[in-house]
Amino acid sequence: MGLFREINLSSSVFLVVGNIIGVGIFTTSGLIAQQLGSSPWVLGVWLVGGVLALIGAACYSVLARQIPRAGGEYAYLFPVYGALPAFLSGWASLLIGFSAPVAATALAFGEYLEPYLPGALAASPLRYKAVAVVTILCVSVFISLGLRFGTHLHSAITLLNLGLIVGFGIVVLWNSPAAENLGPLLAAPASEVQLGALGSALILVMFGYSGWNAAAYVAEEVRHPLRNIPAALILGTVAVIGAYLLVNLAYFGAVPAAQLAGEIAVAQAAASAVFGALGSHFVSLLILSALLSSLTAMAIAGPRVYFAMSRDNLFPRWLSHVDTRRHLPLRSIWFQSGIAVVLVTVAEFQQILLFSGAILVLFTTLTVSGIFQLGPGPRKLQPFWLFYRVLPAVFVVVNSLILISAVTSYVKESLAGAATLAAGIPVYLYYRHRNGHSRE
Repeated sequence: MGLFREINLSSSVFLVVGNIIGVGIFTTSGLIAQQLGSSPWVLGVWLVGGVLALIGAACYSVLARQIPRAGGEYAYLFPVYGALPAFLSGWASLLIGFSAPVAATALAFGEYLEPYLPGALAASPLRYKAVAVVTILCVSVFISLGLRFGTHLHSAITLLNLGLIVGFGIVVLWNSPAAENLGPLLAAPASEVQLGALGSALILVMFGYSGWNAAAYVAEEVRHPLRNIPAALILGTVAVIGAYLLVNLAYFGAVPAAQLAGEIAVAQAAASAVFGALGSHFVSLLILSALLSSLTAMAIAGPRVYFAMSRDNLFPRWLSHVDTRRHLPLRSIWFQSGIAVVLVTVAEFQQILLFSGAILVLFTTLTVSGIFQLGPGPRKLQPFWLFYRVLPAVFVVVNSLILISAVTSYVKESLAGAATLAAGIPVYLYYRHRNGHSRE
């Protein structure tokens, strides 16, 4: 049984937006200011990262036209590099790309929800884990009600989140001494920033932009995929670039860069400077909506990878089952949710999230490099093929430099990521031997 094409363009765009925007935009700008100082690069690095994400989205648009299959990187790597690299990308998606971030995001949701919890629950030492588990289960239940219902629900949450972010940026800028604080920042000499510091800052920024490829995971469920998938990837990424630049202008317009340097709760600092005590409540609402949007996006996108792996006999066969009434791979959805719940109950995620970035950059870079191995593709693409040779080259070179910087900066975390990938090899060999292999 195949998947059902019921996801329209707007839902696809919101899937990209929701998968990108997470808690990172509210917490990393202070760390970037610490690395780059009072330099226009504290804003420019978000534009550079956004352009790189946009180039990646353009490259995935080419791949989506060439290989219109569900599963994201898994689907694109398979015909170019073979079953093992594709399987390892799916294995990384399961443990690093989706399940661990779902668990960590749910835990963060519990932390920000704490002020609004009943007194007895708020006093429990297990409150974060309990709220995280309930949140994951509730999201899974709502997503499982049906493909249209789940995508429309996610779109509504993401639209609210995007509206709150844009509103936050405009109101903070309007009520802050923006000219006084941004003027010296933008006039500072950009050439004084060291290349190593710029590279480290770009790593943080690219982690904040991860998720720009979300529409590719549901390629077999998007209506008019040759038109809508590229449009969703590009439009969703552009919308997030605009929101990120606006929010960062608000941060550094409300508070001087020197005061924000090293600050984790940058959104709280900016809101408090403008709104006083009420600012923290508004920011909590803003972050809660972003976390909920991210959770629903990952609950939709991730399971399509395991569905595709199962369909190719490289994962448990029952994961490729599609519920014909709800038009969903329900077993894959609950499989991911189950792993996320286990991670919530037994693990801490700081280290997982650190090494996850390098692994995800590795596979997106490898995926885009596959464009060079493909033929000219459909006739409609041939006039633009030289153009799409240049963009992949830029993406691969820049991401390779980011990957090298990430590995050298986080050696232990990189080794942990490599060990996670290596653990997938015996799993691959088991299913390859047990089920054989086939592709539809």
